[in-house]
Amino acid sequence: MDQADPQSSSRARVQTVFSWVAGGSLGMLVSYALYSLIGEAYPKEPAVVILFALGAYGGMRLSDSLGPRGFRPLGIAAGVLATLFIILTVLVLTGRR
Repeated sequence: MDQADPQSSSRARVQTVFSWVAGGSLGMLVSYALYSLIGEAYPKEPAVVILFALGAYGGMRLSDSLGPRGFRPLGIAAGVLATLFIILTVLVLTGRR
């Protein structure tokens, strides 16, 4: 058994996790932006679930199409988008937004 196979397999799994985090975070940020634009008529709960799922699956599809070269960009995107989501969550919970 070759030593590169387990490493590339774990790297592919981590890349998939990066793509789910990046896409899901983007979906939730888009949902909040739509809620801010539309207001109380926006269906918050169903929309955030749907947009999270669409973002996560879109990220996974992007990960599949990029292949091994997508590891670094997806990792950076996941970190940035998850950080933005956490900052927005803190701002909403503290009442500043």
